[in-house]
Amino acid sequence: MAAFLDVCRFNPSAGGTTDWTYSSAVTGYQSPAAAGVVNGRLYKYRAESADLSQWEIGEGAYNTSSGVLARTAVLFNSSGTTAKINFSTTPQVAIVALKEDLISVEESNGFTTTQKTQARSNIDAQQTISSFASALGADVAMSTVNTLFDAVSLSVGTSGTFLIIGTMSLKDTSAAAKFLARLTDGTNIYAYSGWVYSTGAGNAVQVTLAAIATNPVGPIRMQGFNATSANGKIVYNDAGAAKDTQLVAIKIG
Repeated sequence: MAAFLDVCRFNPSAGGTTDWTYSSAVTGYQSPAAAGVVNGRLYKYRAESADLSQWEIGEGAYNTSSGVLARTAVLFNSSGTTAKINFSTTPQVAIVALKEDLISVEESNGFTTTQKTQARSNIDAQQTISSFASALGADVAMSTVNTLFDAVSLSVGTSGTFLIIGTMSLKDTSAAAKFLARLTDGTNIYAYSGWVYSTGAGNAVQVTLAAIATNPVGPIRMQGFNATSANGKIVYNDAGAAKDTQLVAIKIG
């Protein structure tokens, strides 16, 4: 897709097969500069001889410093090919829009990621929501007291704002215990739980944490901390009691 300019039509300095160098505006039309041309942006053009025997429709970027519209890609021409027409006289060049440049409500439209981002910005709309999830596949033994253990790690990229929700099932296999949990990207700590307690050997306690993470510097990790004994566990699933350890991230910005 190319950008548009209103009523822009000009005389280039020469014909032939060279790029179009702006010379003057056609009477009744605007020059590229007057129409608000943007340096480096792609525009579609139609070049035509006075008798219309030679014409060419193509696309290229405009250079505001040199006044040159490149003939980078020829889409159609009077010879029925996609080659540059060797204009025998200097043509007029108009900035035009083709069907592919217009949004249709009757047909499907294809857009690049950059175009989608720009469209959302234009109408102040929320970007497409992406979600990520990871679940613990097996119990993690917290064999050292007062040490943080990774439960689940989730790569979400380093750009954007994410709603992070983590659930962790913790238990001690020998006695009552107390635990902590946290969410971190290795540098920033996004959430800490308070102390949570299991009531006895083999009893599990579940912790839920939620936080907002913006531009994390690494994968989001949910970690457990056992403060009572060396027999603590981060549990994959506590005997089918739906106390799964898992981490979910939803991109919200």
